[in-house]
Amino acid sequence: MDLSVSDAPVGRLLDGRYRIEALLARGGMATVFKATDTRLDRAVALKIMHAELAADDEFVARFINEARAVAQLSDPNVVNVFDQGEDDGAVYLAMEYIHGRTLRDVLHERGRLGADLALEVAESVLSALAAAHRAGIVHRDVKPENVLVGNDGRVKVADFGLARANSSSSKTTRGLLGTVSYISPEQALGERATPRSDVYSAGIMLYELLTGKTPHEGPTDFVVVRSHIDDDVPPPSETVPLPRAVDKLVLTATAREARLRYADASVFLTAIRSTRTAIAGTSLPEPEDDPELTEVHAEPRDSAGVTLDEALAGTVLAGQVGRVEPDERTEPDDDETGDDTPPVDDRREREDSLPSSTRRIDAPLSIRFAEDDTDTEAAPAPGSRAARQAEARARASSHRRTEQTRSRRGLYLFLFVLLLAIGVATAAWWYGSGRWESTPSLLGLSSEQAEVRADESGFTAVNGGEEYSETVEAGQVLSTDPAPGERLLGGSEITYVLSLGPERYEVPELVGRTVDEANELAEPLAMTVRVDEEVYHDEVEAGRVLTQSVEPGEQVRRDTEIAVTVSRGPQPLEIQDFTGRSAEEARAALTDAGFQVNTEEQNSEDVEAGVVISQNPAEGTGFRNDEITIVVSTGPELIEVPNVRGERVERAEEILREAGFEVEVEDLFPEFGNNGRNDRVQNQDPGAGEMRPPGTVVKIIHF
Repeated sequence: MDLSVSDAPVGRLLDGRYRIEALLARGGMATVFKATDTRLDRAVALKIMHAELAADDEFVARFINEARAVAQLSDPNVVNVFDQGEDDGAVYLAMEYIHGRTLRDVLHERGRLGADLALEVAESVLSALAAAHRAGIVHRDVKPENVLVGNDGRVKVADFGLARANSSSSKTTRGLLGTVSYISPEQALGERATPRSDVYSAGIMLYELLTGKTPHEGPTDFVVVRSHIDDDVPPPSETVPLPRAVDKLVLTATAREARLRYADASVFLTAIRSTRTAIAGTSLPEPEDDPELTEVHAEPRDSAGVTLDEALAGTVLAGQVGRVEPDERTEPDDDETGDDTPPVDDRREREDSLPSSTRRIDAPLSIRFAEDDTDTEAAPAPGSRAARQAEARARASSHRRTEQTRSRRGLYLFLFVLLLAIGVATAAWWYGSGRWESTPSLLGLSSEQAEVRADESGFTAVNGGEEYSETVEAGQVLSTDPAPGERLLGGSEITYVLSLGPERYEVPELVGRTVDEANELAEPLAMTVRVDEEVYHDEVEAGRVLTQSVEPGEQVRRDTEIAVTVSRGPQPLEIQDFTGRSAEEARAALTDAGFQVNTEEQNSEDVEAGVVISQNPAEGTGFRNDEITIVVSTGPELIEVPNVRGERVERAEEILREAGFEVEVEDLFPEFGNNGRNDRVQNQDPGAGEMRPPGTVVKIIHF
């Protein structure tokens, strides 16, 4: 069954569980379909190996290793693998279906991302790669096409189709595996990929996110590959304005010498998080700040002030509130200038210079003068300069106290609302999903290992039986319910099914049995018997098996069909009647037809000797070796001529007639005139003792 083509029938049910809905993508090793898991009623991405590769054991093993490798990773940024199996030659993976698009699609639409957004995406990618590196797995093909962005903004790494266990260091894989725009120099030289190779590819991808293009470009793949080997990656700030700390991230990750890069994705991830924290902490730079971290960050207009899920999922809402720029900071309070009572005219002049929406309007104030414990000054004369200054100072002091009171009250209210929101969100999270945990992958483990891993993850593993599998070794976990990555309450049970290995049955001996008996033997062994041919056989009765297509004792798969040849019994032969024909002809023809011929002889007055008088049976059909009797004429019956010599003529005539002969009397001397009746017979013809048919004339001679 070849499901690796674009016109695969929609609605086909694979392995009795996954209903194919639509084609998503085709790659070098497999075709990906959107499908529905009818058992759990959820959408999945079904990755089916190309039919021509499924015949290659090495590719099948590599395909299965991908499932096992990814299933062992526990990271929210890795596309989950739920199931793996085989159905009528179609080897498949059932993976998490992401409602969204690839990072490549995002770049096509947006051109590039701002530094904050690009670093946030890179952080998610590196989180997935770090989990892989901790498990000893190298991805080998990090690029935007293999990064999925959900409509909710989640970023997940997919397609570990080129992944290899890093522990297999003794087997160096030669050849160029990966994509040329992101391939590391050591991979380009045919050397073994390491976690530092993934770091290089992630660094190239970060460069592209920041600038909108890859650092090494050329007219052919060979030119690009040589550029990876011979040329350093330029700082991305040469193309767009960026903090120098971002340049440092990219240049360290993409160093041509692997030893100069970050050791693995975890180290790279830590560096990105530190840089993001530093940049965020210096969003309003002061003169004494580190200039490397306080450079102006010029983001693309469409990504400034936009969250990851808004920017990547295409859900940016109109009317985003702008961020406060450094030049919009307010002037310091009056009491911070060292002059408690600035001139009223100066205050009014500053207020007049403010936009109308930010000017302060002083309401009339009731001014109360506090008594001093020591000396008090006399109240100034109304209308005097001192009085006006005192009134201004009182208004300013009252205004400051009012603003401070309002500010504190607003701060307290904000903190209360914030704490209330945090409490409500925490309670909602706990009762909604906080108590729920993601189920671990138990695929490929023994029952003991599965129970230990489930216990470590806070669940209980329960043996749910055994099933046959063409791809999973006997004794290893074949499937789980729920599947890996599902959300369950802590302490819940995970039912696992162990593999019995390939399902095989021994072919029984069917020759000599009737068709019904053959079917009764084959049915419990999950085989079917098909009558391929019926032939005549002289020795085997009709309805019994003569031959079978699969030799007895062979081990075969379930539902194997065995073709048998069945006897029709002896072949009927037409009987030809040879009555009235030569006996020799009859014997030859009937013998050649397969009959046994019995011959009987019989005198016949009417049938010539040597001719068949009768045949039994003379018509109809018979079978080989049946007996047929023919009666052959020997002519009329012969009688012995009696001896009549010496007998008187009259007596001789009487004897011959009584014997059945006709008599002719011949007188040798008729001239003597007697009738010769008393003469004696001197001779006879035929002679005495000869055999003649009745009625034969016997001549007697006398004289």
